[in-house]
Amino acid sequence: MTRTGAKVIKRPLDIVSKIKSVLHDLRDSERKVAQLILVDLEFAGRASIHEIAERAGVSQASISRFAKRVGCKDVRELKSALVSSFAIGERFIEGYRDPSDDTAMGQVAQGILQAVKVVRDQTCAETVESVACIINKCRRLVVFGGGGGGTVASADVEYRLFRLGVDVRVFHDTTMQRMVASTLNENDVVLIVSTTGEIPEINENALVAKQYGATLVSITRGDSSLAKESDLQLNVHINEPEGIFRPTASRYALLAVVDAIALSLANMRTEVSRELIRRIKYNLDDHRGADKRFPVGD
Repeated sequence: MTRTGAKVIKRPLDIVSKIKSVLHDLRDSERKVAQLILVDLEFAGRASIHEIAERAGVSQASISRFAKRVGCKDVRELKSALVSSFAIGERFIEGYRDPSDDTAMGQVAQGILQAVKVVRDQTCAETVESVACIINKCRRLVVFGGGGGGTVASADVEYRLFRLGVDVRVFHDTTMQRMVASTLNENDVVLIVSTTGEIPEINENALVAKQYGATLVSITRGDSSLAKESDLQLNVHINEPEGIFRPTASRYALLAVVDAIALSLANMRTEVSRELIRRIKYNLDDHRGADKRFPVGD
């Protein structure tokens, strides 16, 4: 039974996966339509039902039956699903080849170097200093992130800043984020790391924090919904390469910005930072063996 006022969850239709799953169970005429769609999604999405029928060599009635066979109410809904599938990019459709024939290590290194170069040009040095200054003065810093790159980079904020004496915690569970956001006040800062700036739950949690007076800082795309709500925003906008199997290089850009904030903050609290880092290095070297060039961590 559905509770009164409960949100209705809309189930997305991945039309490509649906067609592939029923392909061998279709009638001959329906299979012709399916094969045409899988070969040329763009055409199927923009063509009229008459044009699709003509190219596939079937009747228009066959296309209507096919639409219902793959879970659509009618041909209009089928075409809408096709357009949505094509919008993610043809490189995700079977048969696409990565244009690069470089080695795996070469592709990865090239992506990292390009991402860091782009973010260096994008990021305002004065804003980095302003963010570090706000963190330096705050009572508590909470960090929200999610997904892939956002999770990695937000965790790195905690790793970088606790050693500088900052009261910092990172949260990836969105329910916990909402709970923590509810405890903040005007002396606190919430820092959100998001590649897209368009994760609804995280953006809602940011507004909860702002409601109670917390300063909202984001590392994200400058044209995103999250950026528009932020008190301070550091722009990271990296266009991902065509190769779908390459790691997401934008996460290195996020990490570069995090490191820049940490370095600026360390220079603002030199005495405290130096002593805390010395203690960490001393106790790590005592535990694992001494080498002055070992990192402060691992």
